[in-house]
Amino acid sequence: MILCTLRIKRISLQITGAYMRNILGRLRRHHDSNVTRGLYGYMWWSGLKILLAWFVIMVPVILIAKYFIDLDPLIRYITNNFSNLFVLLIFLASESILGMIPPDIFIIWTAKFQSPLFFLTLLGVLSYIGGIISYFIGRWISQRPKINAYIEKALEKYITMVRKWGGAFIIISALFPFSPFSMVVIAVSMFKYPFKYYLFFGISRIVRFIVQGIIYLNILNVDTFFSIIK
Repeated sequence: MILCTLRIKRISLQITGAYMRNILGRLRRHHDSNVTRGLYGYMWWSGLKILLAWFVIMVPVILIAKYFIDLDPLIRYITNNFSNLFVLLIFLASESILGMIPPDIFIIWTAKFQSPLFFLTLLGVLSYIGGIISYFIGRWISQRPKINAYIEKALEKYITMVRKWGGAFIIISALFPFSPFSMVVIAVSMFKYPFKYYLFFGISRIVRFIVQGIIYLNILNVDTFFSIIK
């Protein structure tokens, strides 16, 4: 009985070891492929561009809005004329169909709440859901040859980037300011990129809204930051 138990344990360890070696082998091959394609370099430079975009474009806008422009009238107008549910539905529709309205407006809208971080996260989740809707819009387009030919030509550069970089391009598009994320997702779908992988990489869209909102709404106090670096 003891010998039988030991034999079962030995076999289990052998199976587990073989399974782990298989996983590590696949990861190593995947890593080598990424190095050959230059994926890590693409991610590095794209990440640097995102940071530069934030500092060169976003930070001056935030400082101007903070010290020179009073945004309270805009927030009051939206608050007094539209219900929260209506604003969220409009945002979802915009994020699903070509990103018609700049998300910055909705991020500023969250300033009216005592807990804006919750609503920033909610906007991120809705944007993520909007991306899922865009994915299925892409599938719908793919099934209609005439429409597909036209849209495929219009989104050719995005399809090329998806073909070359896959999930890395989805992450960069989700994080990059002013990126037409809905159009990118439609291109992802038309390229027939696996939906499960899109669901995974698309989570970075939620991160973008939280980080952008933290900067926009001064949850990280700008005045405190400047007093530290003086």
